[in-house]
Amino acid sequence: MAAGLAAGTLSVLSYGAALAAFRLGATPRLASLRETSILFATVIAVVFLGERLTRARALGVCAIAVGAATLLLLR
Repeated sequence: MAAGLAAGTLSVLSYGAALAAFRLGATPRLASLRETSILFATVIAVVFLGERLTRARALGVCAIAVGAATLLLLR
């Protein structure tokens, strides 16, 4: 129960931080970079959970990474 309570609290705090960033920063760029969490989720799924990295998933991850890199380079 304690782990669930901690996870719920951290979830609310991270959402609040994202809302504050959207209010203070360039919203389109921040919204796009927020999707990079999919990259980390994919790595965790493959490394720790034993998920298969299919060609479609790898292509999607690469597209997200290229998009994030492009946003950072165009700032």
